[in-house]
This record gives sequence, structure tokens and C-alpha cells, in this order.
Amino acid sequence: MKQTEYGLLVAGATFAGIGAAAAAAEANRSVVVVERTALVGREFIDAMNPGRGPVSPKTAFARSFRDEALARNIMSEEGLLHLPALHPLLCLRVKEYGVNVRFLTEIVEVIERGGRFRVTLLDASGLHRVTADDILDTTTRRYTVPGNLYAPAHKRLNAYLHHPEIGKAPLPEPIDEAMSIARGRFPSEAILRVCVPPKLDWLQAKQWLYRYWEARPAAWAPWTIAAVAGGFESIVRRGPQRAADGRTWLPSEAYDHPMEAIDAGYGLLAKTGGMRNEAAL
Repeated sequence: MKQTEYGLLVAGATFAGIGAAAAAAEANRSVVVVERTALVGREFIDAMNPGRGPVSPKTAFARSFRDEALARNIMSEEGLLHLPALHPLLCLRVKEYGVNVRFLTEIVEVIERGGRFRVTLLDASGLHRVTADDILDTTTRRYTVPGNLYAPAHKRLNAYLHHPEIGKAPLPEPIDEAMSIARGRFPSEAILRVCVPPKLDWLQAKQWLYRYWEARPAAWAPWTIAAVAGGFESIVRRGPQRAADGRTWLPSEAYDHPMEAIDAGYGLLAKTGGMRNEAAL
């Protein structure tokens, strides 16, 4: 197996992960981002979680990202987002900063040895081994601990809603306490958010959501589900959290808004100048 050395390995091409990788690149640190899917920012975009605004980014990197989103009319001054259009903005940042992102790659094993981490990765071409001085995990499930993944106690499955007069028809009252409605950037974007039993996997939760929606009251009858999220919106505590062996967990999804998450990732690396400065965490 070919071995490659990096200063920093970031788990998750999340908003926080891309922010952290950009800060590492600015500091001339060698960095690799390992993403198990083919997507960037999926913890908000694929989960159909527009977050809650407004937001006031603290770092220049996040302010630049926010300003571009405003200029492209994919975010309102109040922080409302057109989620699909955030994907190309993140890809632009990856390209501009020359960030090495390994998509469709699983983390199989992480071993701390001599103050460094030996990480075994699996992709379509087989097993690969890399070493890293530091590890920053920005995933919700905490994929850098393969034998002890984090299981959120609360999670939602979201969906875009459609109405024959979408954008004009008023929203009825929520069905129950499990349900809430979020708004996207444009009037036609109404997002159903429903708390689902935490033990359900995505397919089971999707079936549960359809049964829940079929039983909706008459006031909601004209509304239909247009698209279901490809992943959960999970509730997770904010980081950074430092493991005994030096790994750092900064779950991107813990933040209320994608702009806050990208700000947190970039700010952590800019603040510490490297993940080994424990006093700064």
C-alpha cells in the first residue's frame, strides 16, 4: 500500500471541513480531506437544512463566502438560503485553495503511533495508507473512530414541499410537535422538518415519513412532498472536542447555519496555527 504523509487530515468535505482545509492551505500545511460520499457540504445541502439566520461571520474567509452568496442572490440578508446553489460555491473554494479532496473514500482504521496518525483508507482502487500529524473530524458520526461511531439522540428527516399555488398559499399550523417548517431563499421553498425515531436508518425513516405524511390533516391535503433529503439533519453538540490521542472533533452540523460552520472550521485552524496547540482549543 502506498503511504503518503500530510500535516493535517480532515474527515468530511463539510462546510467546517472545507473552511479548516482552506486555513491549513493558507498556512502552507499539507492537507487532505477524506469524504465518504461524492458531495461537499452534504450535512446542510443534502440534508435540506437551510439553517437559521442571520449570521455575522468572524473570519475574512467566511465573510467572503457570505458576500458571494449574497451577490449571487442565493442568500438573503436575513440568512435564508437556496441550498443547491451552495454546492458550486464550495467547489470553487476547493479549487481556489488547491485542497486535495478524496471523494468516495472510507476511513477504515486510525492508529496513533509516535505522536502521528496512521490512517487506512478504502476507495474503489483498494486500500491505501496515509500518515498525518493531526486529525480534524468534522463529520457528525465521527468517522475517524470507526469502531465507535457517534449516534445522535435526535434527528430530523427533511423534505421540500409543493403546493399548486406555492409561494402564495399560507402554511397551515404544524401537525404536531415533531413537525416544523423552514423557509429557503425564495417564496417557493418550504421545507418540512420532521423529528424521526433515532434508531431508524435512512430508508426506514423515509418510509416512516411517508406514512406520517399520508395521515396528515385536511388543512395539509393540498401540500405534497416534492423531494426528500438524502440524509438526516442531526442534533449534535458543538466542538471542538479533543480526544485523548490528540484527534479533534468539530462536527460541522452542530452549527445553526452553514456560514457559521465554515467560519468555525476556518477560525479553528487560523486560531491554533495547527491542531497540536491544545491550549488554544
